[in-house]
Amino acid sequence: MINEILLLFISIIPACLLAFVAPSFFKELWLDLRLGRIFHYFMLFAFGFVVQKGTIALLEEVSPDTWLKFPLYFIVLAYAAVFAIATNNKEDLEIDKITNVNRPLVRNAVNPRNYLIVASISLIVSLVVAFLADPVFFAAVTGISLVYYIYSCKPFKIKRFVFLAKLLIGVNSLISALCGFLLAGGELLDFPLFWLIFILVPVSLMANFIDLKDTAGDRLAGIKTLPVIWGEPTAKRLIALFTFSAYAYVFFYFNSLLIGLTLLLTVSVHIYLIFREPYQEKPLFLLHNSLFLGLILLLLIRPYIHY
Repeated sequence: MINEILLLFISIIPACLLAFVAPSFFKELWLDLRLGRIFHYFMLFAFGFVVQKGTIALLEEVSPDTWLKFPLYFIVLAYAAVFAIATNNKEDLEIDKITNVNRPLVRNAVNPRNYLIVASISLIVSLVVAFLADPVFFAAVTGISLVYYIYSCKPFKIKRFVFLAKLLIGVNSLISALCGFLLAGGELLDFPLFWLIFILVPVSLMANFIDLKDTAGDRLAGIKTLPVIWGEPTAKRLIALFTFSAYAYVFFYFNSLLIGLTLLLTVSVHIYLIFREPYQEKPLFLLHNSLFLGLILLLLIRPYIHY
């Protein structure tokens, strides 16, 4: 336990140093951190952990050392996200001049060379902390960072290809879920097929909502997202269908009328946010992550649910 506490303290030192030495630079990184995406992967990690443990009773067996690894994993994700965001911002500079004018490179708020140097150091810090925390963390953050680089950067830049791009997001989501599953004591090949399909198919498909705010820039750059290919109205209808399918998939797992009514109410709000004008991504991301929080709670209390 002492080792985990010490590592937690050490892991925040690089961020604190940057905040002290270059506060304006740190502020730009912080404002562009995109916490919704980080929480997405963290919630998948917690989801995988609970898939293995199963109930509240089993969680009582978890050691304090293991619980301390939860904030460590979030810190590891945050450092890795700085690198992913910076490299993506560099690749999408021309697109961001149209659709994301507040990004630091667009506003010339950071020196591009220093920006990439700090981002690279952040990735190194992420890998070192992950390695010291748990080998599973190191494998997960390495895999997530590699997949995301292939997704967003040349020469691959897979995000140009609509369904393949979202499949890679699903792969990263699965990596994070598997990380939590293994930390809880599970075996890699024992991860339930039902939840593997859920993450790779309906969750990946509903992730197309992240492209709705970037349509004009993506069209200019030749990136084939759903809104670019079929237009925003049709894309929103498809994303709404994908979202409904994800909630329906969950219902068939629990097969409870009460849970079904709760899911129906939640998906109605979810779909409303997709079509609401003006479109805003943040509340949609919040609800998207809340789906996994709800799933975690349902899995924990499942033995006590009266069907």
